Order: sequence, then C-alpha cells, then structure tokens
Amino acid sequence: MYLVGGKKKETLKLVCLYWVSRERDKYVWEDRYAASWDELIGRMYLLKAHDAIEDCDEEDDYADVLVDFGQALLLLAKDDDRRRYYGYALADKAHMLCFLGQYDVALLTIDEALLHVNSYDSSRDWMMSNRCAILVLTGAFEDALKLLQARLDQHPEDNDLRFTMATCLLHMERYDEAVVAYEQVIAKDSYLDDDRGLKAARRSQQPEWANL
Repeated sequence: MYLVGGKKKETLKLVCLYWVSRERDKYVWEDRYAASWDELIGRMYLLKAHDAIEDCDEEDDYADVLVDFGQALLLLAKDDDRRRYYGYALADKAHMLCFLGQYDVALLTIDEALLHVNSYDSSRDWMMSNRCAILVLTGAFEDALKLLQARLDQHPEDNDLRFTMATCLLHMERYDEAVVAYEQVIAKDSYLDDDRGLKAARRSQQPEWANL
C-alpha cells in the first residue's frame, strides 16, 4: 500500500486502486460542530474499517471489513445535506469488493458513488481512476481503454492511469503498446509498482493472472 497525494493506493492484478474515504481522526473531531452526529459516527466507522484493512490477509478478513463499511453507509445515508462522505464510503466499498473478486458489483457501486460527489470535489478524480481500473477487472477492455485515454488526455502526468492502461493493453494482447506504456511509467517514476506485466508484454505473453 502506498500514499499518493494524501490517498492510499494499492495494486491489484496490475491496476491501481485508491482508498478515497481514508482520513485522520482529528478531521472528524474538528468537524463536530459542522456535521450531524450521523455523519460523524459514520466517519468513525470508516476510520475503523481502514484500521482493519491494514491487517487484512485473507478473503474472510475483507468480508469482515465490509460490515464496518455497511454501518458507515447506513449512518451516512441519513445525512441529507452533506452526501459526499456517503459517496466516499461507496467508493471504498467498491474497492473492497474488488479484493473479494466481485468486480461487476464493484462497478455498480462505484457508479453509484460518483452520483453523490460533485465535479468540484477533488476525490472525484480518484474515483474515476478506480472506475477505469474496475472496468479492466471486469474484462470491459474496450470501454476501459476509451475512458483511460480520455482521462490521460486530461491528466497526462498521471502515471497510475498510464500503468492501468498498460495493463488494459496487455489484456487486449496489444503487447508492443503495453510495453511502451509501462516504459513511459518507468521513464517518469524510475520504477513500477509491479513489473510482471511489463515482463509478460516483452515476451508477448499473458501473465499468470490467477497468481497476481
């Protein structure tokens, strides 16, 4: 797990995913006069979920964390005025569902999350990046590639998007393009979060996806 721009990032099956709702407990406390109790307690459940994520090793552990996300969503849904934390919690539930292999449900969940976060919210960019990654995980490679290219046109400096696009191209057996994209990431960052995709693309082969 890596920290990028204040958000936690993880790599799953050679795509980049961000935890959107993670925050420090002091921010929840500082908002105690501006937010409802439902929101504050919901955000505390999100903190609890993220603390538990650090210790997750098995699928059953992730399933347990979903319970905390569920409690957070129940409380945050009651807040009619400030729905953004509800959207953040949905986005991270989608992320968690990916680790459980429930990619189609994750896509529905991230799309619902985006409905609750306005275009001025900086977290929307992280959520859109997650949507790109989830499309790759569902096998919707053509749709994923179109969205990734559009996002990269807007954010050409975003190497995490480029890494996910390289993996999408790898899935599509467009090996030469995948190599170029992976190498562009290295040219800027000097490393890859996971180099197994690049190694497979250079051999014009698919990696052992089940072991990633």
